[in-house]
Amino acid sequence: MFALNPSSGVPIYRQIVQQARYAIASGRVEPGDRLPSVRAIATQLGVNPMTVSKAYSMLEQLGMVVRRPGIGMVVSNTGVSPGEAIDDDLRNLVQTAKQVGLSRRELVARINKIWEEERIDQPIRLRRSR
Repeated sequence: MFALNPSSGVPIYRQIVQQARYAIASGRVEPGDRLPSVRAIATQLGVNPMTVSKAYSMLEQLGMVVRRPGIGMVVSNTGVSPGEAIDDDLRNLVQTAKQVGLSRRELVARINKIWEEERIDQPIRLRRSR
């Protein structure tokens, strides 16, 4: 469901939040889709359930999911665009590039190179809420 990178320096709960945001913004996950249970994700990823719970709480605070009794977390109708979903990451990237002295041209060239090299991981698969 989620592809975590423990050595990325990004906390696991933030990785889960980011990946869920991207999936929702891209339309791979639609309003009404259920997120897997905290226990299922924690078991699958081999992480503490509190880590997943923290990520789900953040998604709820962002208004991206709602808690439905007896069903669990369900994707809400957020209207988040793909651009909005990555704005924080882009701000961090630009800030880091500036701190290390990378020019805009160099940053864009690196982004273009990586864009051509990267492939998209398998999409998140969720079940429809009833």
